[in-house]
Amino acid sequence: MAKLKKLLRRAAEIVHLPLPASSPAVRPLVAPTDLVEEYIRAWDAKDADAIGRLFVEDADFVNVVGLWWTGRRSIVKAQRFGFQNAFANATIRLSKVSQRLLGDDAAVVMAQWQISGQVDPDRQPVEPRRGVIQATLVKLDDGTWLGVSCTNTDMAMAADTFVSREGRLTATSYIKGPTAQELAAAEDGPTF
Repeated sequence: MAKLKKLLRRAAEIVHLPLPASSPAVRPLVAPTDLVEEYIRAWDAKDADAIGRLFVEDADFVNVVGLWWTGRRSIVKAQRFGFQNAFANATIRLSKVSQRLLGDDAAVVMAQWQISGQVDPDRQPVEPRRGVIQATLVKLDDGTWLGVSCTNTDMAMAADTFVSREGRLTATSYIKGPTAQELAAAEDGPTF
């Protein structure tokens, strides 16, 4: 408990950089949901710098495996690495977008995505992935929006959590569905 109190005290002491007066984005975000549209546009163009300009200088970004990038430079560097290694020919599309305003000058945006065309470290194609990205934005003095925090996560199909064994996470479901026998019986239809 003492360690938690120390971490919380440190978090309360963090001083963030002042917000810019205007957006550094090529296309300033006039609505919070513009962030995901511009993110997708920049991602498909493999433009890590454009992704970075969607966020404040000291933004936080947590990627799909929990790596926590702090600052625009770290976000750009990590995105560039991904484009050069895993996603050079990949495409991304959105299937759902939502927005929640948190007063007049803050918002949370969420979007479901699917990536196709990723390759593994040996440059072999892998199956498409689906996930959710969530960003918190602030409204700047000029009326445009800018991201301050972002979390991206994969969707583990047919799972509701992970279990950890020997340093590996495995998608797992505690929700029990029909057994193989029940499925087979349903496919056979009713017996009279």
